[in-house]
Amino acid sequence: MTFVGRNIGRYRILEQLGSGGMSVVYKGLDTALDREVAVKVLHPHLAGKDESRRRLAREARAVARLHHPNILEVFDFSAEDTEESFLVTEYVRGRTLKECVEDLGTPEPPELAAMMVHEIAAALAHAHESGVIHRDLKPENVMVREDGVLKLMDFGIAKLLDLEERMTVTGALVGSPAHMAPEIIEGQEASPEADIFSLGTILYALITGRLPFSAPNATATLKRILDGVYEDPRQRVASLSDELADICNTCLAREPQRRYANAGRLREALGDYLAGLGFARPGEELASFFADPPSYQKLMRPRIIAALLERAERLLAEKRTPRALACLNQVLALDGANARALALLDGMKREHRRKQWRARGMKLGLGLLGASALVTGALLLQPSEEPTPAAPASSPVPLEAPPLALVEPAIPSKEPPPAVLETSRPEAPASVAHPAPSKPAPARTEPPPSRPAPVPISILVRPYG
Repeated sequence: MTFVGRNIGRYRILEQLGSGGMSVVYKGLDTALDREVAVKVLHPHLAGKDESRRRLAREARAVARLHHPNILEVFDFSAEDTEESFLVTEYVRGRTLKECVEDLGTPEPPELAAMMVHEIAAALAHAHESGVIHRDLKPENVMVREDGVLKLMDFGIAKLLDLEERMTVTGALVGSPAHMAPEIIEGQEASPEADIFSLGTILYALITGRLPFSAPNATATLKRILDGVYEDPRQRVASLSDELADICNTCLAREPQRRYANAGRLREALGDYLAGLGFARPGEELASFFADPPSYQKLMRPRIIAALLERAERLLAEKRTPRALACLNQVLALDGANARALALLDGMKREHRRKQWRARGMKLGLGLLGASALVTGALLLQPSEEPTPAAPASSPVPLEAPPLALVEPAIPSKEPPPAVLETSRPEAPASVAHPAPSKPAPARTEPPPSRPAPVPISILVRPYG
């Protein structure tokens, strides 16, 4: 069934522009205001459901409050008692973002993709601030006007169906499974973080030329999204910077709390990144790009290279070598024979060699110093040839006692020896005779106990007779 040539209310239907899982879009004429409009008419099976009509009216009222240069303006919507259920919006002369990419190819360099998503994020940020969630972000729902302005459309349409209905309407999954956030697949309510995930899939596709979770069928695609595994975009695009890759990966985080909290945060991250490369006004840059894509891309690359080289030199001066190296690698990915980048890399290599030799010299010096210290310590600890340690002051024995004189005992006579007057302390003898034992003493089985310091003893030896 087609409405071309007929009137829906005050709107005369002129031609069909497109068709989707939930609606057909027509170009129409507002007979009251004499202006071109776009009329989105819901399929009959949806228009016949009271709940769908009420949801459409609520969403239309919410979106009608949004006024942003990157949001398709809503002019009118059907009453609940009308036969057809429709939305009337501004008519945009141009093509969808999907059609532009199919015609122009993957945007190159990747900063072009960052500009496009920045403009979509700006529109989405305005919606999130007003409490409106899009729920169905995909390149087909972004219009590129003839002057290069991006327009986000179809807010809230996906909410008219639950997940089960989306997978059965017209034999396809309405809402594009490749762009669905994992929490939506699991049946949770849509949130700003869900829109961020969908916008991350668009950014990834614009950078790499393919969707992050693409699979042969919808079921396999949904499983990959739930698993949260995809190829790092830097593996496919050598000129992709680490900063832009990190932004993309943050959007695609499996857990909502790890993503940007809303589109405003994403817009700021992309804006700061682009401004650092000299693209402070992405909207104006995109207008120039869509006016003449080949010429703009030819001039864009040298601008990025110049900005990266300047940043690399600044980072080197600040001793932030890893980040400087990342900038130079990106330059060489854009221009493999860039003389300035190669000279900076050569200087970094020479400086690295100097640091290595300096470090080796320090290690060698420390090793020699350690060896010298060991030799000096050994010399200090070595005993002298004639040690003469001082005796303790309290020692009663001289260090070198005179040798004892051995005196042969005299042959005793038959007369008894003279009596010896015993006193309290006998007079020390001059020497003592010790007869040799008849047999050697048995060997000791235990080590002898430590002997105390010798005490001087005086022995008086008197001959017999």
